[in-house]
Amino acid sequence: MGTFASYTGEMNIPEEKRNDFRKQMMKLLNYGGMMNPEQVSMFGRKLFLLNPVELSEETYVNFWYNYFEESSWERAGFNVNNLTFYSNKIGCCEFNNVILAAYMLYEMYAETPGFAECNGEILDPQFYGGWLNHILGTKFSMEKRYNLWENAEYIAFYRINYSDPFSLLELRTLISNEFETAGGTELADLLYIIHGTETLETNDIVPDSYPDDVYQCKKALMSFQKNAGDDFFESLLRFLQMDRNKREKNTDANLESLAKLSLFLPARVFVYLAAEINHKPFWKLWKEWKDKVYHDERLKQYASEKLQKQRREWRKRIIPEIRTAEFLRQDNWFTFYNTPEELKGKGKYYLSDDDRLFWWDGTDEVIISDDMDTWLTELSNRHRKLMDLPDAGCGNKFKGSDFIKDFIILLDEIYDYYQRICPYNTMFYDFIQNSEKKEYRAALSLLEMLYEENKEEGKVIKYAKCEWNMVSKNVTQNIARLRLKRYLSVMANVKIRKKYFNF
Repeated sequence: MGTFASYTGEMNIPEEKRNDFRKQMMKLLNYGGMMNPEQVSMFGRKLFLLNPVELSEETYVNFWYNYFEESSWERAGFNVNNLTFYSNKIGCCEFNNVILAAYMLYEMYAETPGFAECNGEILDPQFYGGWLNHILGTKFSMEKRYNLWENAEYIAFYRINYSDPFSLLELRTLISNEFETAGGTELADLLYIIHGTETLETNDIVPDSYPDDVYQCKKALMSFQKNAGDDFFESLLRFLQMDRNKREKNTDANLESLAKLSLFLPARVFVYLAAEINHKPFWKLWKEWKDKVYHDERLKQYASEKLQKQRREWRKRIIPEIRTAEFLRQDNWFTFYNTPEELKGKGKYYLSDDDRLFWWDGTDEVIISDDMDTWLTELSNRHRKLMDLPDAGCGNKFKGSDFIKDFIILLDEIYDYYQRICPYNTMFYDFIQNSEKKEYRAALSLLEMLYEENKEEGKVIKYAKCEWNMVSKNVTQNIARLRLKRYLSVMANVKIRKKYFNF
């Protein structure tokens, strides 16, 4: 049991697009909070350092932890050489979201059919494509999803042993319920396959419309079957194997009506109607016949030029962007499960850009709120005052040969009390290398103060010590923990650290 994701098509990226794809994959994994934590053991203490995924010279970039979810899942990874991606169990929260977006990136690049799936269900491209367009600056659309027949055929053949290999649910998901945009003969064919054509016999049909031609084909097939008897399918296949020239010159009275219709109707129409009349599964029959029948019909244009142009424009619409905090926002049934009494009525926690300070770069990708700006300014003032004190306000701590020991002990105590709060590896080594500088010592003194000052509000984390993923986000993301996480993020991001702390 568990949640699994996959991409059903081939992960073949065109040569001229491979470099862009590689960079984009790494960016979405990085900005999505995917990490490969490393462990440091010194002075009898064990620390986990956050190591965001980055493009490297290694063949594989592996990861199993998500910063925003603060949970480990089964290993996933990206081969930077052949551009393949793999994953195992992915949970149902932030780790899940990012993995599914990675598979959606393949779908957006693919030149052949293939779909991002979760537990066997095709994903709606609007949500994942919206984040890709935001984070990567791309202009992905749903245009390829509207190659309805090609896509439906791929899905049905992929699931050929299912009792219902292509249902209305798959169709709705395929086009995100945009039936007006998807309109046309391919959509009509799929709906006839799913629902049958019985309504054609009772509804008023507009002459020379597509439903009228399908209905005429059904009547012609029923007449043909009466004459063919038990050899109906064999005779039908022989007819559908004829090329256009032979069908145009047909002299067999039994085939006259079918031959005329075959000049503009796809062979699949004859096959799904024959399957319906005889209560046979269409997709299995079509898989067997597809490459044997004619494909030289000249389709009628049933829709006006104006409507066809409108549909083309609709299909090329760029998927609206979804910002990262919104994309990673969690609000499922388990998100606030088991919220303790002392936190009820205090509002629900939802991810915001204030929790993404590590990714702040001065652009609008991470927008610092007014409250966060005020808090960081206050911390900056405290930091400046500490630097004016003897020993940067640290006393005998974080000094000389004991710097690393005191640093590790503080980080370990924070991890033990607040749970799962880890420094970034870049921050950890940066502080060690600059241990003699008062800016760094004062920053650690301030970290120690935050650790002590927030203990009362942070003690609610006790509810999460046994079942992290089965307790409310209001517990795991309580404001005390968030303060420490945010501070560590600022210390790891040199750009924002310089902006507020000037070092």
